Amino acid sequence: MSKIYVKRFLFYTSFFLFFLPLAHAQRPGALLAGKVTDKNGEAIAQAAIYIKSTKFNTVSAADGSYELHLHPGDYEITCSALGFKAQSIKIHIGKGGRQNLSFTLKPDERMALNEVEVVGKSAIQEIRETPFNVVALDAKSQYNSTLDLGHLLDRASGVKIRESGGVGSDMNITLNGFTGRNIRIFIDGVPMQGMGSAFQLNNIPVNIAERIEVYKGVVPIEFGADALGGVINIVTNRTTNTTLDASYSYGSFNTHKTNLSLNHTFKSGVSLQVNAFQNYSDNDYKVKTAYRVFSTLTPGQTDPNDPWQNGSTWSTDSGWFRRFHDTYRNETLMARVGIVGKSWADRLMLGMTLGQVHQDIQHGSQMRYVYGERKAWSKSVLPSFVYDKRNLIVDGLSVRVTGNYNYERAGTVDTSMYRYSWTGERMALTDLRGQSNSYGEASFGLTEFNNKNASATANIGYRISQSHSIAFNNVVTDFRRDPDLATIAAARFPDQPTAADSMARHSVSNVMGLEYRYTYKRKWNTNIFAKHYLNSVVGPNEMTDSDGSTVTYRHTQNASQLGYGIASTYFLRDLQLKASVEKAYRLPNDRELFGDEVLEEGNPALRPEQSDNYNIGFTLNKELNSDYVLYVDWSGYYRNTRDFIQTVLGMQGDQLNGNAVYRRQNHGRVTRLGTDVEARVYYKNLLTLGGTLTYMNIRDKSLFANATGNSPNLNYGYRMPNLPYFFYTIDASYYFHDLFRKGNTLNLNYAFNFVEQMYLNSYSLGSADSRATIPQQRYSDFTATYIMQNGKYNISFEARNIENAMLYDNFSLQKPGRRFAVMLRYFFIKR
Repeated sequence: MSKIYVKRFLFYTSFFLFFLPLAHAQRPGALLAGKVTDKNGEAIAQAAIYIKSTKFNTVSAADGSYELHLHPGDYEITCSALGFKAQSIKIHIGKGGRQNLSFTLKPDERMALNEVEVVGKSAIQEIRETPFNVVALDAKSQYNSTLDLGHLLDRASGVKIRESGGVGSDMNITLNGFTGRNIRIFIDGVPMQGMGSAFQLNNIPVNIAERIEVYKGVVPIEFGADALGGVINIVTNRTTNTTLDASYSYGSFNTHKTNLSLNHTFKSGVSLQVNAFQNYSDNDYKVKTAYRVFSTLTPGQTDPNDPWQNGSTWSTDSGWFRRFHDTYRNETLMARVGIVGKSWADRLMLGMTLGQVHQDIQHGSQMRYVYGERKAWSKSVLPSFVYDKRNLIVDGLSVRVTGNYNYERAGTVDTSMYRYSWTGERMALTDLRGQSNSYGEASFGLTEFNNKNASATANIGYRISQSHSIAFNNVVTDFRRDPDLATIAAARFPDQPTAADSMARHSVSNVMGLEYRYTYKRKWNTNIFAKHYLNSVVGPNEMTDSDGSTVTYRHTQNASQLGYGIASTYFLRDLQLKASVEKAYRLPNDRELFGDEVLEEGNPALRPEQSDNYNIGFTLNKELNSDYVLYVDWSGYYRNTRDFIQTVLGMQGDQLNGNAVYRRQNHGRVTRLGTDVEARVYYKNLLTLGGTLTYMNIRDKSLFANATGNSPNLNYGYRMPNLPYFFYTIDASYYFHDLFRKGNTLNLNYAFNFVEQMYLNSYSLGSADSRATIPQQRYSDFTATYIMQNGKYNISFEARNIENAMLYDNFSLQKPGRRFAVMLRYFFIKR
């Protein structure tokens, strides 16, 4: 496989480098360059320089310099920066050569919270105006909340965050009917895959991000993503100002969250960034579930309600119980140091992320099987680097190279000699070791393993002219898991480790892309692209021998696919139209292939998913009058997916065998026809009213229930189970400016949430009256934030699930009820 990667990489690179000088010779126009400074002559970084009534723009570097390539003509150039008054200058651009235009900005003493939001929206607006079906979330507006990045995403149209419990629980993202690993997560364009459990969306505070970009379906090649559902890119704060952001919150169920962020750039161009955060919760909220009552079986007796004959039986009633073994704790430190604003590098940063997680496991995929001593842990070390340079060697040539390596040591501890009930009782085990084994699972009591994940990305872009540009991208990821045989042998004793225990798990994938972009008279943008996918997998698998016994063997599987697509957008005065089509593939990731050694089984025989994706949409951004602005974003989509990777309960979803693990399997063909809409009305800087709505018709179109094609699929034509298909949120915010003191602001926010009922399992299982469902859910959230001295001091109060509704998610696992939190935040900035 490595030779194939090298050959294809050399071919595409040679093609790109051969075409580059030819394209450069055809480049028209002139170079507009200059510097942005304040009245004292100090450089202003991250200032926005843009041409009025067009999409052409750039930002100033750390030394205040900027460059723009333009066709000859008359323009009005505007420069704006946070804390300064905008400046506009009219200029004539001639043919060829270099023309200088510098700006001197005056401070704006009136700057307040609403102006901070407007600056953020300018960057978000730029993302929205791409040809792709994308929404952008302003993270800065939520810095005074206890939200993590995952729950901020829950506010985007078409996105539904699903959890298996409280703080730190397993989180799944549903986007346009796709879920889990169909959606790729990036931080500043660097894939998060393999970053370890200490650095996941549900434990990263929102303060780390500047904005979140959500690409639905068709994805730009610069991410190098094999994502059918889309890409989520978290853009971190890259300010060159000196900032200190510290916060602490305390909430229900003994929940503590702490965050500290520090940024400083020296005059020499050396930049330092530090982020540290911590999360802790007892997660001891109440749940309602069926439970076991321990009994004593005499020799020869059997219990028809107990398939494992372990001396317990089911109560005929459900009851309310407080979770007693669900503590979660994680600590993470991120540090970056590097150079910004140099002639040879716009940005060169070296980073190191350290993290650890300790987590009690209360139950598996079924709440009735409760654990009292099972635990999981992990420790991660992640070095990384990023290099960015615009106009490298020649004008218009941009290069971005990133890389990271994650080493994670993780494991589970399940060596208890007791079986637990939700009543708090426990009973000694006589012939089994480990609570999971007492419920018939295939796991054992003590595991330790090393996950090693490396990723490298290269982006090369060349702007031939204002109308034509090309781009090349290549992403390579390598995953390897090595079991700790000594630990496994101790856990198996007196038995020996199995053949599967000793096999390493290894996967390599490569996604390569080539793109051409065309802009016609600043009104029509079109991207045409192609992607090539390579994947190689080696891991343990099982087969049935001729005598009926199960044999473990070393499974090897390779895949090679070609995808392609087009995305286009057209601009009217207040309206933007979008359309895109793509033939896409999604390679199984390490967790699907090899499991997580805790609650998920691996399946190394998974085939890549493939999908035909179609998207249409429009965005209306209209100023109704001087006081009101209307924003509407609508999208419709169709997905025809084959070899769909479905999450099921272990042992093919048998609900009676007590097996509480998940596994993935390919499931024929699935179609999705859906729509998302977001609508908002803004009144001055006082009131915002709006909401998001998603409806998806997700249907099982597989004719057969198995790969051999000899068993009809009884669920054909029905909705896919365990996937939310209709949900919406309505929210309102009101600002009281200069409350009690000039520069102080009180913000009140209310949100109502609705999720429609869905089937838990296949529609064909059981009668109409007995089919298990995840019930309809309605709940409200309220937050109040008082901002003092223009954001220097902040205090927030939050109330979640005000109605104390019973909320459920993945496989009908119950989430927390009503809960409260108070947050204190200090923010300092020096420009």
